[in-house]
Amino acid sequence: MPFTIVTQGTFTQPATAVNQIIPLPSSIDYFKTINYTQMNLAGSVCVGGEWFGGGISAQNDGIRWTKAGSNVINMSLFSTATASNGFTYVTSFPAPQAALTGTTITNASPAVASVTNTYSNGDTVVIYDSVGALMYSGMTFTISSVSGSSFTLLGLNTPGSAATAFTVRRVNQFTPVEPSFLFVTAITQATNAQVTTSQINNLVVGQKVEFTIPASFGMVQLNNFNQASSKPPIVMSIIDPYNFTINVNTSSYTAFAFPASSGSPTTQLFATIAPAGQAATYNPITMTTTGYNFTTVPFRSGVFIPYMYVPAGANSPGGAANDVIIYQAYKMETGTINGNGT
Repeated sequence: MPFTIVTQGTFTQPATAVNQIIPLPSSIDYFKTINYTQMNLAGSVCVGGEWFGGGISAQNDGIRWTKAGSNVINMSLFSTATASNGFTYVTSFPAPQAALTGTTITNASPAVASVTNTYSNGDTVVIYDSVGALMYSGMTFTISSVSGSSFTLLGLNTPGSAATAFTVRRVNQFTPVEPSFLFVTAITQATNAQVTTSQINNLVVGQKVEFTIPASFGMVQLNNFNQASSKPPIVMSIIDPYNFTINVNTSSYTAFAFPASSGSPTTQLFATIAPAGQAATYNPITMTTTGYNFTTVPFRSGVFIPYMYVPAGANSPGGAANDVIIYQAYKMETGTINGNGT
């Protein structure tokens, strides 16, 4: 049966490749990507991917077209490939799920949580009742590298102690206003401090943010009332989806660190940031304002449903650094793709 293209486009990965969310105008039956950059090169990379609807392609899966050091094309499933993630088609906001009991969260960079689950890459979860690591118990995280037995917390790097048990629930990953307030997990002492959040933050250059940092975390000098004229810090650059730099020199500030788990709950609290506008400059001669973009921040609604989640990586459909990716989404004119009416 014939297909109709319902949307198509391209995206170019930045120097640090990031996972992509492709909004789709309607339900789709077929989705594909082509790595235009790598297609004519002889490397061990994914050059194309295909997702099939009707229940054929599972979450975080699909057909993978790869090269193995030559121009010979090989085919496999993302689910059977090493170090790669496939497509996840999201048709509704994830509803809060029943609580799951996990066994460990490593004190590593990044931290890895072990729990039997049915989650997907990009899902948002709340971790609480963590034994041995109460300092982040109650925080919200974006998860990645999901398997049926674990997931990775890219926004949590070596928090100070491992958890020996925890509870987790998947929650709605989008709020009515983006970016929302976020949990801070790290801040460097640097000329332009680098900030890490527990979730993909969706911030952009020029965003103003307001910090609320409890004394138990250190670096209270970054709280806005301690800044010159109480001016909110401004996002200067985006490192990756979890990390950004600000226009504040924190070299002489008190070091930022999680408090010890043993201090909770009296020292637990959380370090957070919230959107506080965006940087703009008004020229009274030309009567023009520069630096303000109504389409970005603040404030904008969350991502529309449905969308295709396309993970980044040399062996994944989103491609690696600087790759140009072409995508197309198709809808069948009649019938269903698997032919059995489901």
